[in-house]
Amino acid sequence: MNAARKAGRWLSGPIPVSVVLALLIGACFMIIAGVDPVSGYVAMLRGSFGTGSGLANTLQRAVPIIGIGIAIAIAFRAGVLNLGTEGQAGLGALTGGIVAVYVPGPAILIVPLAFVVAIATGAAWGLISALLQNLLGVPILLSTLLLNYPARYFSSWLIRFQLNDPSTDLVATQQLRPEVQLGMLVPKDSAFADTLRSTFGPTSPITAVLTGVNWSIIVLIIVIAAAVFVNRRTRFGFESGLSGQNAEFVRYGGVKPGPLVTRTMALSGGLAGLFGVMLIIGAPSTRLIEGYFVQTNYAFTALLVTLLALYRPIGTAIAGLFFAAIMVGSDAMGRELGLSPQIAAVIQALVIVLLAFRVALPRMRRRGANGANGAAGRGPIGEPPLTEHALAEPHAPVPGAPQHAPTATGADTKESDR
Repeated sequence: MNAARKAGRWLSGPIPVSVVLALLIGACFMIIAGVDPVSGYVAMLRGSFGTGSGLANTLQRAVPIIGIGIAIAIAFRAGVLNLGTEGQAGLGALTGGIVAVYVPGPAILIVPLAFVVAIATGAAWGLISALLQNLLGVPILLSTLLLNYPARYFSSWLIRFQLNDPSTDLVATQQLRPEVQLGMLVPKDSAFADTLRSTFGPTSPITAVLTGVNWSIIVLIIVIAAAVFVNRRTRFGFESGLSGQNAEFVRYGGVKPGPLVTRTMALSGGLAGLFGVMLIIGAPSTRLIEGYFVQTNYAFTALLVTLLALYRPIGTAIAGLFFAAIMVGSDAMGRELGLSPQIAAVIQALVIVLLAFRVALPRMRRRGANGANGAAGRGPIGEPPLTEHALAEPHAPVPGAPQHAPTATGADTKESDR
């Protein structure tokens, strides 16, 4: 009964209701466009999960979205508003891709070296914002957002004018060597792939996923497990989670905010760089193309995924898979019914807008009720800022700290504004 009651409360919560409302509003757009919404959503579901190739495309599309979403979630959970993952992932893809394309040597050395360089580049680009805030007081929200632009245009300039391969019509670098490329889980021309085709069929989900998804999905699974472990079992995860909930309480407990911001931005930027380079050197990609990472819009989609998941790793994985399915399914819907695939962007935006409204509405009502009580002679009740911890598992008490710490609502307001 308790499990059923919890499931019922979750289904009536803001996330499921927001998703259902977004799909209903999307259905209205389909009707306006002259398409039966039931047929549209059936085509979307069949295109994303109903076939082996659709499932493989959904998983492949979800990997960078979830990975960059984890990078954003790590920062947001600590109250650090990192909006610069586009630049961090883009520069990580650039430097790691250059190593993979131009540095000679065996693949067993080049691929790890490309990963290390990409992680270091993303972390360094994230540290710039941390240093600007710690030393000069520049808000990370502003600096990370603006640093996306020099990263984007420097990458474009370098590929177009310094690394451009004249043998192709694309504005791109030379091709990766096949042995350096992150291949599929099972190579399509291998004997094992032939066994899978003969056993399960060439279009079965098992065959399609194993021969159509590259090894970056294994790295993603490891990163998700590591993020869960760090959040639940390490001092950094405990301190960062508390900082996102109440920064003043963390200072009261003796944690210095400057080093915490520095570590958080380095970790967040490094993860963004890692998934940026895997997008470039993972099959079926074969070279660095000017503007490719920006055109995918993965960083913005990952931000929406993080907000929907309330900064939790498992939730980020589920939300990223949901958004990837919408993107892949909308492409299939466009092919079958002639409907613009932009309906995917509409549904994604509606989910976040409705989620924000559903979360904010009860708080506004309570605030109005508190104001009325105050006018009647009773003081308003202070309400802590809503974070993931309001919906997540409660933290254990801080060792050596008082059990009832001051709320410091003014400090919380400043932290949330920043």
